[in-house]
Amino acid sequence: MLLLLLMATASPAQKKQKGKEKPFTMVIDPGHGGVDPGALGKSAKEKDVNLSVSKLFADMVKEKYPEVKIIFTRTTDVQIPLVQRANIANEANADLFISIHSNASKNRSANGCETFTLGAGSSVEAKAAAMYENEVILSEDNFEEIYKGFDPRSSESYIIFELMRGQDMERSAELAQLVQNGMVNNGKLLNRGVSSAGFLVLHRTVMPKILVELGFISNREEEKFLASKEGQKKLAKGIFDGFSRYYSLYGKPKGNTKKSEKSVADAKAKDSKPKVDDSNKPKSGIPVFKIQIFATDKKLKENDSRLKGLKADYYQEGNWYKYTYGESSDYDEILRKKKEISKKFGQAFIVAFIDGKKVNTQEAINIFKKNKQK
Repeated sequence: MLLLLLMATASPAQKKQKGKEKPFTMVIDPGHGGVDPGALGKSAKEKDVNLSVSKLFADMVKEKYPEVKIIFTRTTDVQIPLVQRANIANEANADLFISIHSNASKNRSANGCETFTLGAGSSVEAKAAAMYENEVILSEDNFEEIYKGFDPRSSESYIIFELMRGQDMERSAELAQLVQNGMVNNGKLLNRGVSSAGFLVLHRTVMPKILVELGFISNREEEKFLASKEGQKKLAKGIFDGFSRYYSLYGKPKGNTKKSEKSVADAKAKDSKPKVDDSNKPKSGIPVFKIQIFATDKKLKENDSRLKGLKADYYQEGNWYKYTYGESSDYDEILRKKKEISKKFGQAFIVAFIDGKKVNTQEAINIFKKNKQK
């Protein structure tokens, strides 16, 4: 029952209109608002910082990419329920959803920026951040009925976020890494990296999505930076830089024609060159599962610290080097391995290949289950 109630479903509005080319659409979600101030600093309020940075980011996109359609979940100081924020994105058939927040901690020295994808939680801190953000539903009208069965304060409720890793996870992880790099480079804040956590607002959206934590409003020095015009511009520029690189890969029209999802997928499949050990090469048509742990536009050295001591392979897609750990035609085995390394790589997810070509992971899982039943 809980799973069914929380699943986001595509509305009729998501169907592409015949003869019309849908513009690349991005939903920007400034967290909190109205009677929900979010985290509080000594003088600054999270809701105000989130909205200011969101608007600055949108202005940068409009200036460089006027063809991009931008939709806000809020443009004023009002409270918007989490379910409504997700519905806005789903009904618009958005290509991206970016939720912008500011962090807080009881530890006043905690600092740095962080970007999240959807997941069960890659660390205690990540789980705590999601619980804090999700507790806002307790102040919403009829929350018991709308989020029936989900208790944001109970760790048991968060199991669903491990079971429901969407097919947009790969692009979400890539966007998260690009945005995180942009914020670190522009804001010069401590890099807390990319993590996963069970944010309800991400769970209910059906497109690539991330949640950004700009910095710690509970840290006095960082609060000053977050509340300043200069700091907000730098953080907005960081998010913009990440978006810009993502858009050049997946959204920017070539000439006057926007690449269709199919053409992008075909190109990616053509460019994919996964490393496969020929000595253990499975039979033709048998899926091979791997765990993708990291993606970068530059090839890493074998001992690169970002691999965290793991011996990883990689495959190339376009300009991306995508690093993987483990390899097996047994999905259950690779799933166990993913759980083992989740503490090191909370954003890790499973990818699949058939005869050296990358394929839809869910389709590969279905083939595995069908073969297992024989």
